[in-house]
Amino acid sequence: MAKKAKKAKVRVRGYVKDLVGFFTLKKTREAWIETGSTEFDMSDHAAELAKQLHPVLTKAVIADIKDETPTTKTFTFKALEGYELPYFYAGQHISVKFCIDGRWVTRPFSVSSAPRDTDDGILQITLRKMPNGYVSGWVWDNWKVGTEVKFDGAFGEGYWSSIRDTKHLVGIAGGSGITAFRSIAREMLVSKRPEKFTILYGSRNENDIIFYDELNELAKQSDGAIEVYNILSDAGESWQGERGFIGADMIKKLVSDWDKVSYFVSGPQPMYDYLDGEFAKLGIRNKFIRKEEYGETADITASALYPKGHENETFKIKVIFGTEETVIDAKATDTVVVSLEKAGIAPDTHCRSGACGWCRSLLLEGEVWQRPQSDGVRASDKDHGFFHPCSAYPMSDLTIKVESRLE
Repeated sequence: MAKKAKKAKVRVRGYVKDLVGFFTLKKTREAWIETGSTEFDMSDHAAELAKQLHPVLTKAVIADIKDETPTTKTFTFKALEGYELPYFYAGQHISVKFCIDGRWVTRPFSVSSAPRDTDDGILQITLRKMPNGYVSGWVWDNWKVGTEVKFDGAFGEGYWSSIRDTKHLVGIAGGSGITAFRSIAREMLVSKRPEKFTILYGSRNENDIIFYDELNELAKQSDGAIEVYNILSDAGESWQGERGFIGADMIKKLVSDWDKVSYFVSGPQPMYDYLDGEFAKLGIRNKFIRKEEYGETADITASALYPKGHENETFKIKVIFGTEETVIDAKATDTVVVSLEKAGIAPDTHCRSGACGWCRSLLLEGEVWQRPQSDGVRASDKDHGFFHPCSAYPMSDLTIKVESRLE
């Protein structure tokens, strides 16, 4: 309406002065109104601020590429003119959009830089090249300094919160799962949250350790608030650190207050499944365990839970989007999202783990099998026929209605 009123400062000045101030508040406000403009202000300042802090889409350019290990690189993004880097909590991820051979696909990547790094205009992700990796192989061949990328986010619950987590956080990482913990450690130096951070990082050998020097330096700068333990499963004779796997015995050995801390887990699926049993041995309640999204499964037929007898089957999926209808082929061993992407009609996804619900679609006909580890569909959605295509496999011909598509 009028031009913005000055923000009043709240000060405790004493009982009498504050009481007098309360009775003069009405006159003060009336004076502000009198000096204001009579023009009605139609702008939505809250919405404008929300859009700035949480942009729907960010377009950026690759400003730097750093080799971390023989199979791992850190990519530094800077926003293009007219776009803003998103605000995020240390431990969250972004969803990067790729157009490969004319087909859109998405992949979630943990932000490896700290929130404070956005003050310098940069955001980083750290990728490991996977054997036969469809996207990671393409990235290695195509991403150069100067390449434009687009992504949205940030998303995920893998950040420390004083409401639900203890002051001592234990991060258990495997492989490239260390990226989110690098973000937390970097931010912790300035935020002092959490008060203590112990990192148990499992790698195969010395050459596989990502951020080895940097994490050790962060530990030194933290005056004991950050601890880093590298545990190698296939270490050479010269290795002086811990050997083996991160399980109940290793946790009890390295974490003195292991039964009074919060645990964050980030890494490959076999590590998640193994740690479920190890946490059970320790009697750790689920409320103190947080896991990064389970992720896609490379070979779903290796799961003992996958319905047997469907391994070589192919079905038809009728896809309804608005007034359009398309029929595509779908392997029973591909998630519905992967089949949609192969057909060039990919929906937007953020987690690809059945957790966020962004790809939520309506199952009108047919049967799907949802992975138990990533069945994040709400009970009310199940009652009305909704499912998450990113973690669902077709068990018959399907008719589905999708809500969004990448263009």
